[in-house]
Amino acid sequence: MREGIQMFNNIRVLLANEPSLIGVGIRTTLSVEQKLIIVGEANSSHKIRKLHQKLQPDLIIMDLDLPQFQFPDAIAFLHRNCAKLKILGLMNHNKLALSTLKRNGIAGCVLKSEEPQTLVNASLTVAQGKTWFSKNLVEDYVQSNKGEWNQAENANLTQREQQILRMIARGLDNICIANELSLGHQTIRNYISQIYAKLGLNSRTEAVLWAIKNDVLQHNHDVLARMQCNSTHVVVRN
Repeated sequence: MREGIQMFNNIRVLLANEPSLIGVGIRTTLSVEQKLIIVGEANSSHKIRKLHQKLQPDLIIMDLDLPQFQFPDAIAFLHRNCAKLKILGLMNHNKLALSTLKRNGIAGCVLKSEEPQTLVNASLTVAQGKTWFSKNLVEDYVQSNKGEWNQAENANLTQREQQILRMIARGLDNICIANELSLGHQTIRNYISQIYAKLGLNSRTEAVLWAIKNDVLQHNHDVLARMQCNSTHVVVRN
């Protein structure tokens, strides 16, 4: 078992790409992981919708560079019909900002210039309910949000809120945080809502990125170090 990747049931994957050399490469790359089962392929938004309803995949891997997929309309349709569906994007360079991807329900994105194993790891990670974004996307996102997020000295976080923010940055979900602090799940949700409000954030991903950008919270350097060691991505548990 690869470090950091849990084992779980087979994942039904629908590929949304063109029948080209890139498509062949994607299929070949995914075939090395027995847990990833390709159940179908679609080369248009219409086929994505049709095959999604017929095959009920757990994960859709979509080439975001192809105009025929009508981003983001096709994704909005999929989420309306299956709220639990996970979507992993593929694209060249930094065509779309991380904020745009998150806003439209993309749980992760891999750049086509990355190593093939990155696609496998990202697929397994997104299927677990986490997000996976390439480091270049994260760095661009942090730079573009400078000045928009409240700085640490103006945040006025309580000690408990700082503690919970550090735990979020470590990748812990609400249940783990509640258990570790011996607090109720609703109490943790309330704390997180207060943190978001004080920092001007809207999501768990933004909370982790805020911690990285400000580099002021205890152990925050460990979060950044993990990102640098993994070299290509940031993983956030939703």
